[in-house]
Amino acid sequence: MTAQNAQFVTAHNTHLERNHHTFVVRGANYWQAMNLGMASGPGNRSRVLHDLQQLSSMGINTLRILAASEASQFGQAPDRIRPELTQSPGIYNNDVWEGLDWILAQLPHFNMTACISLGNFWTWSGGAPQYVSWATNTRIPYPVQWDHKQKVFAGGDYDEFLTYTAHFYNNTHAQKWYRTHIRRVLTRTNSVTNVPYRRDPNIMAWELMNEPQYIRGYELELAKWIDDSARLVHALAPMHLVTPGAESKNGAHAFKLMHASPYVTLASCHFWPLNWGYYNATDPTIHSIQESISKMQVFVRNNAQWTCELNKPTVLFEFGLMRDNWGKWGGPLDAYDPRAPVTHRDMFYQAVYKEVTRHLNNGFAGAAFWA
Repeated sequence: MTAQNAQFVTAHNTHLERNHHTFVVRGANYWQAMNLGMASGPGNRSRVLHDLQQLSSMGINTLRILAASEASQFGQAPDRIRPELTQSPGIYNNDVWEGLDWILAQLPHFNMTACISLGNFWTWSGGAPQYVSWATNTRIPYPVQWDHKQKVFAGGDYDEFLTYTAHFYNNTHAQKWYRTHIRRVLTRTNSVTNVPYRRDPNIMAWELMNEPQYIRGYELELAKWIDDSARLVHALAPMHLVTPGAESKNGAHAFKLMHASPYVTLASCHFWPLNWGYYNATDPTIHSIQESISKMQVFVRNNAQWTCELNKPTVLFEFGLMRDNWGKWGGPLDAYDPRAPVTHRDMFYQAVYKEVTRHLNNGFAGAAFWA
């Protein structure tokens, strides 16, 4: 391997390497990166530089960021990133593009790499349901979700939303536009560094989508979409890792189906105790957080075993927990208020890092917290 190629993060059995040394992902999710990196509008480059400095001082070496957001043809959509990168299929906002260019150009100054997601299953960035909406010219049946403005849960049936979005996996138009987006991103030349994305060693991995869902009745379509998409990414950027972006919450069969493609070189998993019903946000006692930690430990051990059976490394690319609020939504200290304490969160995060560390180089190659 040449010195230049050694700068890329590579997979070796169940661990990662960079510059001939073991590379452990000490990551943070920074999903809003390309919008914050814009020179105007919602951009806030001074904040980004402050954040990167702070994260770097904590030992963070990887950012997981989004390189996709899609606008609705029906006007404003609830809780969606704005401005969107893709205004309509094939039509892009150059200011957002340049925001992504800028933030990628900052990473080497902080000794960081990036895992870049090429899509999203969820509506907060448009995502797969927006592709289906474009293809069918229908409105997205939004699931029940927390309305941050009204401080209430609003929306419709979750199963209806899953079924609607599952059509992304096999809709001809949606897949054509998604593959076009992959090509546009990977063949882009950074306007700041003049380095093509696909040849940038500061990009660790390409993620096909944030949390593509394993939906019964669509298993074969999901597996084919992963294999086809991973093959395309690998053909365009053979020096970069490819990961599906899976939560890996549906057991061994689903995990192996979503990571079986030879073009998938990095496995992924996420763990969300509140979202999955393990954590009781109204319980301030130790019981609820202890149950969440126990469930997490089993989850990490299982994922370590499954990925070892595939002889691939995996990263816990998302884990998170709200601040202490214990059911007082909209109270004096909201669960997302930076003044609220983090008693249970600290306990949970410490337990996560301890468990992942136990499995380093034996399945796991690191973790990235969500904030």
